[in-house]
Amino acid sequence: MNKKQEDEQMETMQNGYKKISIGLIAVLLGLYIMKYTDLLSFIDNTLLSYWIIPGIWCVVIVLYYTRMPRTHTLGKLKFRGTVYAWAFNCGALFIGVNLLAGFIQEFGKSPYSHSLKAIGMNMLVVGSALVGRECIRSYLVNVFYKKKQVYFWLIIGVMTVTHMNGFQNTDLKDIESLTIFLAQQVGPEVFENILATYLVLYGGPLASIIYLGMIEGFEWLSPILPNLDWLAKCLIGISIPLISSAFISNSYMKLAKYTKSYGDQGESLWNWLPTATICILWIWFTVGVFPIYPSVVATGSMIPMIDPGDVILVDKITTVEEIDQLAVGDVIQFKREDILISHRVIDIVEEEGQRRYRTKGDNNSSEDSELVKMEDVKGTIIHVIPKIGWPTLIFKSDNPDILDEVEF
Repeated sequence: MNKKQEDEQMETMQNGYKKISIGLIAVLLGLYIMKYTDLLSFIDNTLLSYWIIPGIWCVVIVLYYTRMPRTHTLGKLKFRGTVYAWAFNCGALFIGVNLLAGFIQEFGKSPYSHSLKAIGMNMLVVGSALVGRECIRSYLVNVFYKKKQVYFWLIIGVMTVTHMNGFQNTDLKDIESLTIFLAQQVGPEVFENILATYLVLYGGPLASIIYLGMIEGFEWLSPILPNLDWLAKCLIGISIPLISSAFISNSYMKLAKYTKSYGDQGESLWNWLPTATICILWIWFTVGVFPIYPSVVATGSMIPMIDPGDVILVDKITTVEEIDQLAVGDVIQFKREDILISHRVIDIVEEEGQRRYRTKGDNNSSEDSELVKMEDVKGTIIHVIPKIGWPTLIFKSDNPDILDEVEF
């Protein structure tokens, strides 16, 4: 066979790999549509969830191991056992940290049934999807990884998007709710997929199946589960996969003695650690973990001090002593029902033996109709950052009532 024929044969093989990869991505998107949309609402949900979708996953698994052409993997066969051990340790670490957080916060009863029938059906549904997804992930990684680095991250993006319920049933009404959504759902999902992709890169689909299977098994089989708040879920869901990914990538490069071009990828993951830390601290700042938190103003009641779209920094008031220090002229943020309002104190009065605050927007023609109770005061406005809150107003603009009421 001459060089030209070899090149033609190689091109034919590559085209075949690409077609299969496109087909596998189509399967992911199709299953996502079947699971998370109402396009197949005419099919009984039990039939769809417990038989049709798992059946499709089983077909994918069988085709992967029997019919799809083999692809060259980056990971060396002699190191597979080591990668499997790393995957097991990473899964144990993730579960252990969650258990520790559960002891610090609290545990709750599992929402899943633990009858033999329920366990069997759940393992069929969850297990088939897990194995099928990791087979697809492995094939995509082996086909595209060495072409360009961007393909690696595109694979992670595809695997992330097709495993999330997206914005469905998510109330993104302000910057805080958007931050919580990104921190609780998007962030952990992205970093879990980063780790899973590195595992299949070095150890094949079984490596990521070990890691994800341990986590899924713990969640579905344990009678009690850590009942963590979203901040703890965010911190654990981002930091543990990130640290594990950096460790595995760096350790494998040293173990296999790859060239520097590959080794740089492992080292670059460690550079993500400060970025992830900054992101987590920003999330905590945004939702009010620290003494000062941001809030977006949607209306012009405090013009010229605060314009619509400005972000105000609020110094939280948490003690009676801090409440007592409030004076006429202070601009406070207070809560009325589910609405945050930022207005100036124009008078302090006694009502029913308790202090009350009369407030007014600088740009309003009259004072507020209700006095503010001490317990409703959230904090004082200490700084205004112009205009950077405009993107948040996009989420509010779909609901005029919210836009008119969130900040007066």
